[in-house]
Amino acid sequence: MALDQTRKLLTVACVALPCSASAQPRNASTIEAAPPVQPYDYGVQNTYDYRYNPEVRQDRILFARRATRQFCPKIQIVGESKFETEIFGLTTGKPDYAVYLKCLR
Repeated sequence: MALDQTRKLLTVACVALPCSASAQPRNASTIEAAPPVQPYDYGVQNTYDYRYNPEVRQDRILFARRATRQFCPKIQIVGESKFETEIFGLTTGKPDYAVYLKCLR
């Protein structure tokens, strides 16, 4: 009986573990504090949402300002990055964007 339960548990684990890796939210924006060696304080990664279009620079900056307002009321944009999400030959995806900002004291 214990062997049968172990087999069932292993089967469930083999099925469930790959699902947890794919459960990461795809269309979510993230705010991350920068490591101390970087010339910026926060990085805001923008993805597509029904409220705005991150391909428009003004929308990206406005979103970064709103998202970090509680951390720093005044910011300076230090840089931006574009990340291609397309897997060549398999999927075509819209790019993700990141805005790097420094808090002004």
